[in-house]
Amino acid sequence: MQRLGIVGGTFDPIHIGHVLLALFALERLPLDRVLFVPAAYPPHKESRPDTAPVEDRWAMVRLAIEALPHFQASRVELDRPGKSYTVDTLRQLRADHPDCDLHLIIGEDNVSQLSTWYDPQGILDLCTVVAGSRVTADLDADSALARHIVALDSPLFQISSTEIRQRLADDLPVRYLLPESVEAYIRARRLYGASPITS
Repeated sequence: MQRLGIVGGTFDPIHIGHVLLALFALERLPLDRVLFVPAAYPPHKESRPDTAPVEDRWAMVRLAIEALPHFQASRVELDRPGKSYTVDTLRQLRADHPDCDLHLIIGEDNVSQLSTWYDPQGILDLCTVVAGSRVTADLDADSALARHIVALDSPLFQISSTEIRQRLADDLPVRYLLPESVEAYIRARRLYGASPITS
């Protein structure tokens, strides 16, 4: 049975921390491949005036992973109406990939929130939840949930999409925080108030 990793998120924008976390999971679990699943309407996040359009976020995800042969982008949430609940995505991916063992890869910032997600038990029933950076010890609010999370031995990537958006708006450098192709796309499209590339 193949082992399929799933990395979901708003990816507004996708940054190097997302890619590195998936890469460590691919190598250390190990996994056969990883799907990046951009959310259309994330239920935990309020809309912002500077939110990049869905198709721009999709394009940035594809650019970020295009050189990595075991990574793929999936439109499973973008093409489904309504809010992007993880448990619904896992059900669809289980139906689409019945020969795969699903591994949901989450960052350290999502571990403490997992118990507040829609149908957390359903998520645990459908996949193995993998958390980066050995952060399951911080999940004191729900120790039963913590016992079902596999800790991935990976570096701590404290990179924030919020901070990146602010740096772009303030015309500060974002090199090494974003894949170069993603930064070029953002500047060409003038997303997040970023200034265009100057020669």
